[in-house]
Amino acid sequence: MLPLTLLAALVLATTGAVRAEAQDAAADHAPGSTIAGSVYDSLAGKPLAGAVVQMVAKGNATKVLSATSGADGSFEIAGVTPGSYIIGFLHPTLDSLGLGVAPTSLEIADSPPAHVALAIPSGTTIRNRLCAPDATADSSGLLIGFARDADSGMPLPGATVVVMWRELVIQNGIHADRREIPVKANEVGWFALCGVPADGPIMARGELGSDATGLMEISVPPRGVLHRDFNIPRDSAATTVAASDSAAAAAGQTVRRGSARLTGVVRDDKGKPLSGAQLMVWGSEATGTTREDGTFALSDLPAGSQALEVRYVGYSPTRVTVDLVSNATRSVTVTLDERVNVLGQVTIYGKPSKRHSDFTGFLQRSKGGFGHFLTRAEIEKRNPFQFTDLFRMIPGFIVVPDTGFGYRIVSTRGSSFGGRCQPTIYVDGMKIYDASDIDGMIMPGDIAALEAYAGPSGAPAQYTDGGCGRILIWTGPDLRATQE
Repeated sequence: MLPLTLLAALVLATTGAVRAEAQDAAADHAPGSTIAGSVYDSLAGKPLAGAVVQMVAKGNATKVLSATSGADGSFEIAGVTPGSYIIGFLHPTLDSLGLGVAPTSLEIADSPPAHVALAIPSGTTIRNRLCAPDATADSSGLLIGFARDADSGMPLPGATVVVMWRELVIQNGIHADRREIPVKANEVGWFALCGVPADGPIMARGELGSDATGLMEISVPPRGVLHRDFNIPRDSAATTVAASDSAAAAAGQTVRRGSARLTGVVRDDKGKPLSGAQLMVWGSEATGTTREDGTFALSDLPAGSQALEVRYVGYSPTRVTVDLVSNATRSVTVTLDERVNVLGQVTIYGKPSKRHSDFTGFLQRSKGGFGHFLTRAEIEKRNPFQFTDLFRMIPGFIVVPDTGFGYRIVSTRGSSFGGRCQPTIYVDGMKIYDASDIDGMIMPGDIAALEAYAGPSGAPAQYTDGGCGRILIWTGPDLRATQE
């Protein structure tokens, strides 16, 4: 539990957190009567089992009555005599949240209460109590938890938790502006971060000096609370080395390794094991495929909170956070339940515009022998899951994992000296200044045509600023219509 002084600052129970309802009919309250009640977890939306409920007589701290809530959250305290009491409860959930619910006064007079209701406050109540009014005026949420040492579990005072997301800005080109909100853990390693965007998954990481967790994907409920501890690997629990793949190493890619192990099983939404699902622990070189029974095993993993990504045909990629420990094996069950809808072909009839029929010379350049060109028909034949998949088989390019989630495209002969670099990308003639989340910006189904130049030569004159390769993306109607 947190120190009493901290609990006082985090008192979340109000008059609504503990309710005592008197019976309508008066009855004599004999000594030794039984007080009945229940404990409810408003965050999880279910009864709270295993809560230790205590009643202490005011003015007589030695008179303590207690009971433990059952599976349905109910409890009974026998031997209660008339008088003034305070009543409250303890539970590991409160410890893990870093919160305390203040005890409430309860008067036992001539008739006992019909029911005493105790509760962990709701997410909205916690958010409103911990966050300033300007942080509760919108639909943002609250992230709370502890920063801990990955191997020992001890709190890490002064550690920083950062949430990150990107916003697309169209102004003199396409920019992906990075937003960050940091917060420091207090003297017991506890943190509360208000104003976290709740309109979709965002990234988060825990840091202490040069040590850090993996980059995790989290979703905070609108106007609610997400509880997530950040287990940070210290020192040799996660070492950074150059990637073993020569092309990735030449592109400056580093990975993290350690002695942690992870096993598990991947199932579909009906509980059926999935064979052949692809797995990756982001930030490491650990990859694998599930066996016929859906099981898998990965080793040489960095300790701490890491992101495991699972891919399977017909399902959206799923990322789950796993908390790994050095020289130990952790297990996880991953359920894929978000299916990818495949729509039938749609034919649109109309008169193409001059821009549509020209695409700044795409058709003419595709006959010139420089670069690599793909029409929508060719893209559909490749059936890419995401944009970067198109470049896994285009000469002169490689696809490597990014430092966070996702991949980036690298030109293997991007400069005049044959060096590796990240090519410049244009969408309908507009330059993308930050392509680190290109898979989130460009969907394969939106591409009408694509032209790629691995080196500085051959690209159209208006797209030759800089010394690396070029990728030109054209969106809009299918180019096949222009060739008829």
